[in-house]
Amino acid sequence: MSLINLDRALLKTIDLLLTEFDEGIKEYDLMTLLDKRYPDLYPKPDLSDQVILFQHHFFLRFTLYTLQQQYAEEGKWQLEITPVKIIKQPFLKSTNSIPMLADPLRDYYLDLSNLNKETELTIQSMLDNFWVALAKYQHQPSALAILGLVGNESATEKKQRYKRLLQLYHPDKGGNAEKFSEIQQAWKQLLT
Repeated sequence: MSLINLDRALLKTIDLLLTEFDEGIKEYDLMTLLDKRYPDLYPKPDLSDQVILFQHHFFLRFTLYTLQQQYAEEGKWQLEITPVKIIKQPFLKSTNSIPMLADPLRDYYLDLSNLNKETELTIQSMLDNFWVALAKYQHQPSALAILGLVGNESATEKKQRYKRLLQLYHPDKGGNAEKFSEIQQAWKQLLT
């Protein structure tokens, strides 16, 4: 990817900021830091205009995904970009021969023509979808804990664990009805 449309000073600044946060940083916190420390480099938008705010977010994501590609090419760092956190981590040697997996979200943000395509209506729809996805994501850790899972198990392993717990806690087999119900709810959360 060509960096013609991207300020190299912004790339370098974001790289430095990401290095400060070993555990990762939220996108909003990154925007706030950029605004406080580097107001000329990444000025704060008019927060009352939803389209301008989206474009501000979009350009930051474009920059982050560009940085992610740069890290992959250099083989020193990798950048994990999730809806809730951005984490810069040392590059894992075991993955250096594996090409980047297809990521429609990354492709969307790396296409600058999308920057001006969105309308107030489509932006609102994306926000609504984001909040639904975030709610699902936030419930996963507790659901995994209830099922005694860590999250990296295969779908088959998760299902086997769920079935074992159902057998163990089934009220008709002398198990705890409350725990049985809790296990069922946790499973539903993982499926939605």
